[in-house]
Amino acid sequence: MDFVNAIILLLNYIFIPALTYGSQLALGAIFVTLIYGILRFANFATGDMMSFGTMMTILFTWYFQSLGVSLGVLPTALLAIPFGIIFMIFLHAFNR
Repeated sequence: MDFVNAIILLLNYIFIPALTYGSQLALGAIFVTLIYGILRFANFATGDMMSFGTMMTILFTWYFQSLGVSLGVLPTALLAIPFGIIFMIFLHAFNR
């Protein structure tokens, strides 16, 4: 049973955070290379977009958790992601 607990601990504290952080870095790299490949201009403002969208998603996740809103066994962040996207769109639509 200690072996199973060690595997679960390894997955929860090492593997999953590393996978999510690596995915975030890969997404940012895809943004920069796609924009550079099309426009021939390295637009690093995509990092600001990612940061703002992530911040809004985290804030809405905390807000939903404080209200007790959830999706059962699914993470509450799945409810908050559309709100983060909407706020990100508003930021860039009205920030010209």
